[in-house]
Amino acid sequence: MNKIGLACEGITDFITLENILCGYFEDPDLDEDIIQLQPHLDETGQKQAAFGGWEMLIDYLQSTRFREDVLNVETVVVQLDTDIIEHVNFGDSYRDTAGEDLTVKALIEQTIDTLTVKINLGEALFYDTHQAKIRFAICVHSLECWLYAYYNTRTLKKPKVTSCGKALNHFLEESGFDKPKEPRVYRDYSAVFLKKKNIDKVTEKDASFSYFIQQVARMKLS
Repeated sequence: MNKIGLACEGITDFITLENILCGYFEDPDLDEDIIQLQPHLDETGQKQAAFGGWEMLIDYLQSTRFREDVLNVETVVVQLDTDIIEHVNFGDSYRDTAGEDLTVKALIEQTIDTLTVKINLGEALFYDTHQAKIRFAICVHSLECWLYAYYNTRTLKKPKVTSCGKALNHFLEESGFDKPKEPRVYRDYSAVFLKKKNIDKVTEKDASFSYFIQQVARMKLS
């Protein structure tokens, strides 16, 4: 049985989370026990069989394939960027009933609640029955914000959560990295998370990253 299955919006998200997990557990060989569940791969396990994206992720969470995957791995990690939550097909809001902006913690917990509802639409009470095996990586408002938190060394009054992709590209260019959003590039510059000290650094700077690391800390690997 594989230890960890990752269900993500896209392949670059998968690559980054894989490096974070290997770094957190200080086990560079852990990647051999991490499998890509979504975006879906073909029967060879090498080529992406379908498009990624958040709507495809939601479809997957409601599918028989997701339920089978949960039963066949020790832990499933579900990743989602919160930049999409006000889309009509997701149905959440960045604000509370009084019109005030949600805290990062409240936003993450609202998003997780909505995802669990969508999981249970696939099979009633499936999440409730198997929640010990399911963890969430909710990126406020994108996974690029986690990478930006590492590469930006300037002091900010508050963590950056918008336009992180554009800002990240600026730092990557200054550091000599390519900036296209493609797997080989993300594998290079998310490799900083293979070192636990860099994970600790970003944990102190980004609240949604810290929330995810708390989820990881609860994972029990055999």
